[in-house]
Amino acid sequence: MSAIIQFVTPVEVLFRPANKESPFTNREPKPIRPSSIHQPEQRLWKLSARAASPKFAVIESFVLAIFLLVALVGVLSCFAELAHLLDSDAIGHVVMRISAASV
Repeated sequence: MSAIIQFVTPVEVLFRPANKESPFTNREPKPIRPSSIHQPEQRLWKLSARAASPKFAVIESFVLAIFLLVALVGVLSCFAELAHLLDSDAIGHVVMRISAASV
């Protein structure tokens, strides 16, 4: 029985050091172009103020008023239901059933 032995290549051959050259050595600097100084940049608040129209503001106010009205009706309805439950002692009845079931 003969065994075939294959030697692996040494590490020095597999992992050779990379070239230490910098990629920026042959690079030429690009000229810097001056920006237009005579034209000032527009501010963000000036752009947004110009884009808003009065018609859009009226529609937005109307939608906000409807939303606030619906929220107010919902809160008043909840308080009316809570007052009804407190008058009829329904909450006390539920608390008594829970305390009796836990004992």
